[in-house]
Amino acid sequence: MDIETRLQMIKSVGEEIITEQELRELLETKTHPVAYDGFEPSGY
Repeated sequence: MDIETRLQMIKSVGEEIITEQELRELLETKTHPVAYDGFEPSGY
């Protein structure tokens, strides 16, 4: 899968991306990048 496709997929579900350029550089340099997936339960 090319970088543009991966970038669009991540942006479609990502709530907070520091900068698009940083994400692009990460995808260009890392085959399997690791991301933080935080979860905050709220309500009942």
